Amino acid sequence: MKTRLLIILVFFAVCVTSTVLEVYGHGVGPRLSTGFYRVENEMYSKTTVSVGESFILNGTIISLVERDITGNMDIRLDYTNNDPWFVNLLKSNFSCLAKDTCAESIHVAPNQNHWYMDILPTPNSYLLKGDEMISYSIEIVPLKSGTYHIHTDPNADIESFRYIGSGQTIIVNGLQDITEGELFEFYIPYTAGFVLLMIGLACGIIFVCRKI
Repeated sequence: MKTRLLIILVFFAVCVTSTVLEVYGHGVGPRLSTGFYRVENEMYSKTTVSVGESFILNGTIISLVERDITGNMDIRLDYTNNDPWFVNLLKSNFSCLAKDTCAESIHVAPNQNHWYMDILPTPNSYLLKGDEMISYSIEIVPLKSGTYHIHTDPNADIESFRYIGSGQTIIVNGLQDITEGELFEFYIPYTAGFVLLMIGLACGIIFVCRKI
């Protein structure tokens, strides 16, 4: 009886831990904790736009603690596209393998947001005083068509805690041309790396053949 109870407790602990880790993996602080702040009243001026057409994201950040919090306003993106699966695999640094979504979508790393969106937040950086609230406005201009799920990311200076807004799906119509960010920060470096790899491999084969 004690052994069965122990097995059940271990199984429950594993399930709870996995759930919390999955939530963190999406960049969201677990709702089990009251946290340091929360994002409320997210409102999007449009949910369907064209490439180059701006829309506005408004909302409020509310402090839940007495300490001051600083940060830089940003957004989080999940991007559904028509790129080949191996391109999504490399763009996501292989993270799309975990959810088996490489053939259709990726979770965009914060430092890659500018590949797909021009982001103009007001304020850019902020100071949220203890137990107070601030309003924000983010102008977003899509650079590439596709389906995006966008969240407010206050990007606060609190390690081990990240709370983002509830989010909204935005459909962007237009061309899927390679953006400037993709070209100079993804395609050119990876192409150069592949060419150098092939040259090194060829030199290695030639060297081995000569030895033989």
